[in-house]
Formats: sequence, structure tokens, C-alpha cells
Amino acid sequence: MQIAAATLEKTLQKTATQVSGAVGELAARSIFNFWRFALASGALFLFTFLRQRHFSRADVVGGLVIGITFCLGILLQLIGLRYTLPSTSSFLTALSVIFAPFEKKLLFNRPLGKRTLIAVMVALAGMFILSQPNPFATAAQTIAQTPPFPHLGEILTIVGALLFTAQILSLDYFGQRADATRLTLIMLLTTCVLSLIIGLFLGGGQIHRAAVFTSLLHDQKFLACFAGLALVSSMLSQFLMNRYQPLIAPATASVVYCLEPVFGTLFSVAFGTERLSAITIVGGWVIIIAVLIVARKNP
Repeated sequence: MQIAAATLEKTLQKTATQVSGAVGELAARSIFNFWRFALASGALFLFTFLRQRHFSRADVVGGLVIGITFCLGILLQLIGLRYTLPSTSSFLTALSVIFAPFEKKLLFNRPLGKRTLIAVMVALAGMFILSQPNPFATAAQTIAQTPPFPHLGEILTIVGALLFTAQILSLDYFGQRADATRLTLIMLLTTCVLSLIIGLFLGGGQIHRAAVFTSLLHDQKFLACFAGLALVSSMLSQFLMNRYQPLIAPATASVVYCLEPVFGTLFSVAFGTERLSAITIVGGWVIIIAVLIVARKNP
């Protein structure tokens, strides 16, 4: 996501497309998400069109609610990635492990199991380790930029994590009654349409220029990253999430999602945007331990 977004930004500068300032940046990111989820929802429909009939109320309402929270969360995460390393963004996104169980306790007065509390504490320790200053993680191809004021990227990502928490809780509620395929299609379409509305409202329509498309279509790195982002990280991952998360408790799911900073760091190292350091190794293993604690079956 960071590589594709950075490529789009460079293309806009090269083609003299005016999207400067905070509003312009938000418009560009929104249009980028529109492209991403248009491809994801279109591909899912083509793969599963025989199942796209007889939508239930849970399919539609659940898809709309989950799509809205997901759309806003992913937009903030995408903007935040401009000012943070992928491992840091992944760590902050995984704060849903803290938000979800306690938010459900606050809203629905649901009890918290001892194992979940232990796993949350261990996961929190792992995320604390990953949050420490880590200058050795910066690599030659680091894409993140210096923010206009301190911790802007982190703040945006944390707000996004709150929205992802709402997504987890909404999926737990609607996923019990909805069909996973139809729910996912409505969710992706909602994200697509809402991203387009936000982008156009903020003036992002000017991005749809022949020069921009021509440049991007001739950029192999952008095409590879964008295709993987839309088809694997969006279509496939969201279907798997919507299909299987409702089978477990939200608190358990949120702890399992703590694997995101581990994978985020590993992929970032593989793509050369940061180096593997002792902080990321230790923090990642602590989070894996938290996942194993919560995932172990009761005797």
C-alpha cells in the first residue's frame, strides 16, 4: 500500500496534477482507494456471481456498516503511512487488541476471560517494544517522510485503529446472520463508492487524466503492488475475515490480528523499505506468544 501510494504521488507530481496540501492529499488517497476497491469488488463479483442473489437484510446492512468503518479506517491508515514505517503502522493498527475487548465490555457489558486478559497484556508488551525508537530500521529505500508536525502519522493511524475496532465488533454482530460472500461484496462496494464520493468532493476528479493513467500503466512496480493490494490484501483477505472471524470471539480475533505488525515488518524488510532490527524481532516474538495464548483450545 505504501509503495503503490508513493508511486501515485510521484506520478501526480510528474504530470503536474495539482493535489497539494492536506485536502489534496486526502483527495488523492481517496481516489486511490476507489481504484483499489473497484477492482476488488469487481473481481469478487466475477468469481462469485452465482451466489450474488437474494441479499438478506443482514447482508446489506452489515456490509454497509462494516464498509463505512473499514473505508474511513483504511483511508486514515493510508495517509498515516506517508509519515510512518510499515512496521510502526502495523503496530498501531494492531491496537485493536486493546480497544476491542474493552469496548465490547463497555458497550455490551460482556465479560472478559482471564486468558484474553493475559493475552492482551502480553500483546501490549510486544507492541510497546515495537514502538520504541528504532533508527536502525531505516533503509535506503525508506518511503516514509518527515511529518509536518511530530507524530502526525501515528495519530492518524491510531484513529484508524479505532475504526477498525468498530469494524471487528460490527462483523461479530452481523456476521452471525449474513452470508460471507454477499456481505463482503457489499462491504467492498460501500468502500469503493464512499472513497469515490470523498475523493470527488475534495477535488480528486482531476486525477483521472490520461497522462496519469498512461504513466501508471507503464510502471511495473505500481501494477504489481496495486494488483496484489486489490486482489489479495483486499478481496481475498476481507472474504476470509468476514467468513471466519464470526466463528470466534471479537477479543480473540483482535489478539490474532496482532500478527499484523509481525507480517508488516517482514514484508517491509522483504520490499527493502526498512531493516530488521532487534526491536522488531523481540517485539514480534512477544506478539506471537500472545496469539498462541489466546488461540490455545480450552481443555
